[in-house]
Amino acid sequence: MAYMDKIKVLVADSYDIYRRGLHSVLTGYGKFTLFEAAKNGKELISAFKKNPDSLCLISSNIADANIHDLLLKLRKINEDVPVIVLTYSTDISHLNQSLKAGVKGYLTKNCTSDELIQSVLTVANGEQAFSKSISQLMIGRYADQAKKTTSKPVRQITKREREILKLIVEGYTSPEIAKILYISTRTVETHRSNLMNKLELKNTAALVRFALEEANIT
Repeated sequence: MAYMDKIKVLVADSYDIYRRGLHSVLTGYGKFTLFEAAKNGKELISAFKKNPDSLCLISSNIADANIHDLLLKLRKINEDVPVIVLTYSTDISHLNQSLKAGVKGYLTKNCTSDELIQSVLTVANGEQAFSKSISQLMIGRYADQAKKTTSKPVRQITKREREILKLIVEGYTSPEIAKILYISTRTVETHRSNLMNKLELKNTAALVRFALEEANIT
């Protein structure tokens, strides 16, 4: 979903100093409205009920809840809620579980301010966003498995489709992929559509999960 006005953001983190830091970075950019902060899951749900059209920026260390349970509760209020997880972990299994739970962004807490801002903008516009370190980890796992796999769906993917899937996992949009590969945006969209048809997937999030699952990550 694209935002024409300021993007509403709800920050949730157990530590006051980190909540204040996130607030300072985002409000300083000028395109975000941080209407409330939460220090635990209960406060997060209460705040989201008041502003169900907001993007949720949630630390994985938030007290009294886990990301999966929080997503279920948030989706009961707004099934399209955009969520970004902030974490110290680069554990690929935790990333995979978070993606399956429906998060749209996954950032490490050592990301830069610019990376955080760009990720919030990206997720607010309906795309997925990952820290550079997370993207590299995902790509490496997918590339390793792609060399070994003999499963029928993967054999059906062309070299160009593999290139585009790799860039999708990195978080690039179709116009950006078009520039990188020197092809038209329409061609990228055609390849993206072919990928989803071949793999019987419905959206970009499912494509990313496919890349992870093909790397035997559970």
